[in-house]
Amino acid sequence: MKRILVTGSTGTLGRTVVALLQSRGAEVNTLSRRPGRASHQGDLVTGAGLDAALDGVGTVVHCASDTRAQGKTDVPGTRHLLDAAARAGHPHVIFVSIVGVDRIPYPYYRVKLEVEGMVEAYGGTILRATQFHDFVLSGARLAARLPFVPAPDVPVQPVSTDDVADRIVELVDAPPAPGRVADLGGPEVLHAPDVFRSYLQAVGSRRRVVPVRLPGAVFRAFRQGHHLTPAGASSGERWSSFLDTLSGTPAGR
Repeated sequence: MKRILVTGSTGTLGRTVVALLQSRGAEVNTLSRRPGRASHQGDLVTGAGLDAALDGVGTVVHCASDTRAQGKTDVPGTRHLLDAAARAGHPHVIFVSIVGVDRIPYPYYRVKLEVEGMVEAYGGTILRATQFHDFVLSGARLAARLPFVPAPDVPVQPVSTDDVADRIVELVDAPPAPGRVADLGGPEVLHAPDVFRSYLQAVGSRRRVVPVRLPGAVFRAFRQGHHLTPAGASSGERWSSFLDTLSGTPAGR
């Protein structure tokens, strides 16, 4: 296995990917803007440090995304990464995207779709996944801060970051597969209000969950299940098993 660069290596998925690759004996370069947090200091937004981070790299796993700013820097950051990759001998690039970015008119999803196009034009591989357990958990925790708990009246298919990391490592080990590979989803499709209720029960809260149906094209697309991939359901960790690790965690924390 050639040296691998993981962008977003300090994020939820990136940390898991790095740990799994290293456990299998891979040489992994990690990238962070902040000194001391990764093997290489660099900035996707400016392109600084990317040439050094890509030196000797055979595969790039691109997990970085500016989620707090709705992907504001994702397009220029990916452009700098792909330009640097081309200078470094054109290593295989694997980009992690989201199921439904081409069918849900959400601004962040439009950014992800644009990045997919850039990676495809480069000749890289695109893996779409459904929402991570951690993402669904953060939504439940945020809602649980209120006296009643609003939950979007939509289906969800939460997937474990461990399962996504396993699939990424399979793609790293396999010959490059340009374009989009099969989508990956969690093992079950659930109703978001039920998911929130199960979280509250797990942390010992008796707060009331109120299903919320919002107007507009974005939530209509979510209600129609365009962010789901039943055919790509994994056999991995279920939401209930993920919740078992949270017992005793206060609601809203």
